[in-house]
Amino acid sequence: MKSDVWIDEDKNKVIGIMGGFGSYATLNFFEQILDSFPAEKEWDRPRILIDNYCTLPSRVRCILYGEHKEEIITGMSNSISNLINAGAKKIIISCNTAHYFLDDVYRNVPESKGIIINIIEELAKKLSEDNVEEVSLIASEGTLMSELYQNAFERHGIKVNAPTEEDFPKLRDLIEVVKQNKPIDSKVKEDFLNLLKEQKNSSIILGCTEFPVLYKHTKEEVKDLGLTIYDPLDVAILKIKDGFE
Repeated sequence: MKSDVWIDEDKNKVIGIMGGFGSYATLNFFEQILDSFPAEKEWDRPRILIDNYCTLPSRVRCILYGEHKEEIITGMSNSISNLINAGAKKIIISCNTAHYFLDDVYRNVPESKGIIINIIEELAKKLSEDNVEEVSLIASEGTLMSELYQNAFERHGIKVNAPTEEDFPKLRDLIEVVKQNKPIDSKVKEDFLNLLKEQKNSSIILGCTEFPVLYKHTKEEVKDLGLTIYDPLDVAILKIKDGFE
């Protein structure tokens, strides 16, 4: 007897995204995933669940000033639990700074440890495999002050050169351009390119999910500068694809 019940044969190919930090960076990441799974038909792509958790308190202010830590941990834990309960088999947190709270999330949601892809750790593994010994990093104040990249990369023998506190205002201004969906005009592009040129190394990590949005608008110019750009979200997508094949 033929069953009328539809069976999802790709039920294990479900990606969860905890985003909203900010929303336009999450939107760009959603597009990155779609572009990474080319398909003639929509149903050939994996299912994608997005929690655009834009109401969560600032992760940067928590790291810098100790604000709302428990609220952030509880909110992240609930978001991850909801994504898992909705069927997510792999989860990416589309915020570098939020990885500062990952151990606390693991304690609250132990099953998430095999599901969340740590974008910082995965990039460290990738660069180690590529025999990269030294890189520059541009990121938010919270990511820089917490030394998330420095600590992870040190375990893989990779030196990270990061901006100093005097560079924080220019980093913050560029991040806010994307967060507030301001026009990425010639001045913004120039400021972003100057920031890249100021870095010590020609290999540069985009350690804030707003920066790939700016990079998308300056790719040709960056190529002309001879720089190698690493986006940890791209590496995370490759990790997901490997797991789904």
